[in-house]
Amino acid sequence: MRLFDWLRGKKKFDNAAMDELAGSIADVLNVQISIAGGCTVDLATSQGSKALGYVYGVVDAALRGVGQDMANMSIGVPVTYQVLRRIFPGHEDRYLEFISQSIQNDRDMMAGLMKGGQQYIDWLNGKLNAPMGLARYLIELRPDQPETGDA
Repeated sequence: MRLFDWLRGKKKFDNAAMDELAGSIADVLNVQISIAGGCTVDLATSQGSKALGYVYGVVDAALRGVGQDMANMSIGVPVTYQVLRRIFPGHEDRYLEFISQSIQNDRDMMAGLMKGGQQYIDWLNGKLNAPMGLARYLIELRPDQPETGDA
């Protein structure tokens, strides 16, 4: 069917398209990181897994929004890596490794993933003024903030 994709107006999702999408996703997430006052804690921990799950969920929702699938390793991994590189420079390798090891069995990561994906979709559909889950998770990680227990 690929031969006839051009008839349906389907664009090839090449490296330039992946880079542009990663930049757009990173912009949305960097706003939240700025609002939270930056990220000074290591997220590759059980406490930070909800924040990394949120990032993963946003990437997944953004990919679905452009007709791509996170499960496609040639798309999902590079886009996730580029987003992590842009929002947490110097930590992208460790964070991607932590996500891949924790995604199947970490309840907090899954809660963050679902929240990130849903907020991104709601934002795209005009149901949410701005996705702010990552900012909230980062603020909750500060030692001077009490945990709310709310996903």
